[in-house]
Amino acid sequence: MIANYLITALRAFKQQKQHFLLNVMSLSVGLAAAILVAMFAFNEASYDEQQPNADRVYRVYQNFPSLGMGAPVVNKDVMYSFKDMAAIEDVLSLDLVPPGSEFVRDGVGYKLENVLAARSNVTEFMNIEIVAGDLAKVLATPNMIALSEQYAIRIFGRTDIVGETLVQGKKRWQVGAVFADLPENTHFFFQALIQEPKANKNYQNNNGYTYIRVVPSTDVAALATTIEQRYIEMVYAGSGFDSIQLSLHPLTALHLTASSNFEMKMNGSLSTLRICIGLSILLVVLAAFNFINMSIAQSAKRAKEVGVRKALGASKAQIIGQFLVESLLITVIAALIACMLVELLTPAFNQLVDRQLSLNYSSALGGAIAMVTLLVGLLAGIYPAMFMSSFSAKRVLSGDLQRGRTAIVVRKSLLVLQSALSVALIIAALLLQQQLAYLQSLPVGYAKEGKLMVSDIDASDIFYNQNNALLDRINAIDGVKQASVIDISLTGAYNSSRTFTANNGKFTKQTLPFIGVGNDAVSTLDLSLIAGRDFSAKMGSDWFTKVSDTQATAAAILTESLAKQAGYATADDAIGSVWRTDTGYGQELTITIVGVVKDVKVGSVRESQPSTIFICGYTSSWTGRIIVNMDLAKMLNVKSQLTTILAEALDIYDPKIEMMADNYRALYRNDERATQFVTLFSGLAVFLACVGTFGLASFSTLRRQKEVGIRKVLGASRFSIVNLLAKEFLLLVAVSIAIAYPLTYWLVGDWLANFNERVEQAFWVYALAAVAVAVITWLTVASLAFKAASTRPSLILRYE
Repeated sequence: MIANYLITALRAFKQQKQHFLLNVMSLSVGLAAAILVAMFAFNEASYDEQQPNADRVYRVYQNFPSLGMGAPVVNKDVMYSFKDMAAIEDVLSLDLVPPGSEFVRDGVGYKLENVLAARSNVTEFMNIEIVAGDLAKVLATPNMIALSEQYAIRIFGRTDIVGETLVQGKKRWQVGAVFADLPENTHFFFQALIQEPKANKNYQNNNGYTYIRVVPSTDVAALATTIEQRYIEMVYAGSGFDSIQLSLHPLTALHLTASSNFEMKMNGSLSTLRICIGLSILLVVLAAFNFINMSIAQSAKRAKEVGVRKALGASKAQIIGQFLVESLLITVIAALIACMLVELLTPAFNQLVDRQLSLNYSSALGGAIAMVTLLVGLLAGIYPAMFMSSFSAKRVLSGDLQRGRTAIVVRKSLLVLQSALSVALIIAALLLQQQLAYLQSLPVGYAKEGKLMVSDIDASDIFYNQNNALLDRINAIDGVKQASVIDISLTGAYNSSRTFTANNGKFTKQTLPFIGVGNDAVSTLDLSLIAGRDFSAKMGSDWFTKVSDTQATAAAILTESLAKQAGYATADDAIGSVWRTDTGYGQELTITIVGVVKDVKVGSVRESQPSTIFICGYTSSWTGRIIVNMDLAKMLNVKSQLTTILAEALDIYDPKIEMMADNYRALYRNDERATQFVTLFSGLAVFLACVGTFGLASFSTLRRQKEVGIRKVLGASRFSIVNLLAKEFLLLVAVSIAIAYPLTYWLVGDWLANFNERVEQAFWVYALAAVAVAVITWLTVASLAFKAASTRPSLILRYE
């Protein structure tokens, strides 16, 4: 029987080539998109699943609401003291290590990214494959280092390097182990491990990523509350911080839900993943709609076949089986073509999602593809099979075939849903693109273009000691307009804060983030000066100066909102005022306000932006950055000479040089990726809708050929006939627009609510989407209707 079903199905495909090809094409496109997204989703969901006891490991995260910032780094020494809690099995800390000088071998310098310090229990929290040496010995011995396989090969050209030596300034490191490069699907990222340093008694020094492993069946919410209370009492009691929050973040959720600017590497986005999965499901549903629609539309051509089969004794179940086999066969063929498309498109898709994905047919994903193929084939084929098996043999064979109102309603309803989804996706794509462009064009208080940033420079080389000679050499480079120093990346996040008190009596013990900068910061960063002046090397009192062990002085510049917050009526009133804070080591810092600038937005504009203060020459950071304001036309020359100067002045041979504009765009990478997905899937959705419309229009045109012939005889023009045939479809588009508008307005509005700064949902976007779908539908129908309207009536009516 199965063989008979297959032979009959192949004959039907041969007789109805257009119907077959349209179904295979739409299903293969929908399935290919779904498979690509499934590859991405499986990869994103697999992050850190491979780690030991991953379901019981949590990372500690602290948030400072009053500062508008949070960080996954806490004081490890305080967290170690929590091991006495019954719910905690073990604690791991991965300490941030000051970069210091470059590692040198044979006179060549190498910068190691993310050198972290740990205890030997790191292997109980992470799967680390040892290529050579003994990692436990490295983590228990001073001045030993374990290198990643990538950096071992980069520096030594091989991995059997145990016992080799690296020089870092005055320190010598012995290589004690080499570990395999960490897999892509983990949020952990480091290139070297060393022994954990001694305990730091300054509890407010947040110095490491801390993870805890809890005992099974632990009430994690209650544990987080207990840890938060105990941590705040030990670290922040009497510090002036008015609100500190600690939370426990599941290890396996970090990649998709952690949003800190202090992550080891760029994370993914749960919202982007959800958008991708939702859109891929929609494409498969659209393709299934096409199949159902065109199968119902072709029912008249198959009616006599069904009638003959019934007259010969075929049961309803046998006829349903026949049409389900056809449906499954079409779906399987489409799935095979979809897999071929996936293989061809994977390299381009990898570039889009910034991953290295591949399709493994023997994996769980391969099984899922097979299951989805069968499911789509069954679900898409069941209604057409039931519909056609219900034909009456007597009525069909006598020529009295009525398609039934149910079939018409189903067909039109599915077409309305297709068009509604197309309208909604076009609107979403346009608004997402507008929002992304708007975010990237918002004023941030500084100029992003034409700025080079050299990162990871030891703060002692540019902050603790004023290095005018270095900046003078950089300023002398042809193409450099101005150079200065800063202790954070403005496209990143604040990393320091202090409690300030102003001498006007209106601003007392307020905790604020601060930014350490050098002379000429305003002109280098292109800040907008409202009152006062820039920091200047000619003013010796501007730079941070230690007057004594208990006193220090510096000059500062306020942002406009901070000047208002501090109670100054005008920006000019703030000039010359004196503020006080402490350096964190029992030393009072007296600050003289010399300028006020317009507000500066650090990091993404999505986040709240607290007021801030720029302090000249002072930082509490390990590292600093050199900012170079330059002529973009001379960028290559500037980079080349800058590299030479850094090598000669600071022994930095492998500098990390970045464009500030590129870093700012990277802040919105996940939003950009979501926009690209919506745009791509919108195009595919419109394509599938066109395929469905084309198939139905072909059937409708064929059914109304005699009407067209009679109208032409009576003098109707081709254009009027085209519009007549397209009218039915345009009315359905109008209904779809009425459905799509409110739903899209609500969904897009909900997404835009995630941004502090956002575009309005303009009416023209909705109108453009509606017109686009209507025009595409009209053109699709017109391409067939025009051919019918151009046929001579005599060829159609000659047998009437």
